[in-house]
Amino acid sequence: MVMIPVIVLATAAVAFLLFLSYQVWWQSSTTGEIENLSPVDLEAFRNLTDPEEVHFLRVNLSPKEFRRIQRMRLRAAGAYLSVISQNAGRLVVIGRSVSAHPDAETAAAGLDVVHRAFQLKLWCALSLLKLNVTMICPTLLSPSSRIADRYLDVSSLTASLPKKLAA
Repeated sequence: MVMIPVIVLATAAVAFLLFLSYQVWWQSSTTGEIENLSPVDLEAFRNLTDPEEVHFLRVNLSPKEFRRIQRMRLRAAGAYLSVISQNAGRLVVIGRSVSAHPDAETAAAGLDVVHRAFQLKLWCALSLLKLNVTMICPTLLSPSSRIADRYLDVSSLTASLPKKLAA
């Protein structure tokens, strides 16, 4: 009896890892240039995921109106997460190409970008999962705005790579 939930959980974990691998390694069809990243309005994303904003809406709207508005906000946050996730996949490709650089410091910076971008991609996938659960019950959870900070961190690090290549 106990084996069935363990098997189901293990199968789901393997499927999730395969999905992430597919997203990061095979779906990243980019030329490896930072200019190919889609623009993301991080301030708007932070506003959509700000717990204080959610609290303000919860206090000032009727429960029915709050759920309606929060679902719209969650859909918008999901769109931002999707773009950030796509960009993270592109950053992995950029980091991989830089990691092959003959200069050890530049190659290490490329590997750091790969590592951080992969973590960002994982955070996005988990946040999208959390967001989908929250869509069912918008009063339960709220997505994290920390992804915006992580995205800004890894994209800034990646933006510094061409300077290192020119040196």
